[in-house]
Amino acid sequence: MRKQVETILQALLAASLAASLVGCAATRPPQRIQDAIHTANRYMPEYVVEANKALADTEHPDKERLTGIGERLAEVMAALDRWASGGEEARKEDKR
Repeated sequence: MRKQVETILQALLAASLAASLVGCAATRPPQRIQDAIHTANRYMPEYVVEANKALADTEHPDKERLTGIGERLAEVMAALDRWASGGEEARKEDKR
């Protein structure tokens, strides 16, 4: 069970890092990438909640660190989703 949770978190981290390297902040990603980011963001919070719940039920020595990684991963996916949908540009303009 512990190995399974670690594997899930590592896969999610790898996926989010790969998605974050696609494109640059000055341009919007292609539609297929936007769709992939939106899909990942739609399910990421549920995966993180389930993984964190599984960690809480175990005696894993790194459960606090892994829980934090999962939460930060969900935040990263939300930021990528905002960027892919143009929300980051609107946020920057609001600050000006």
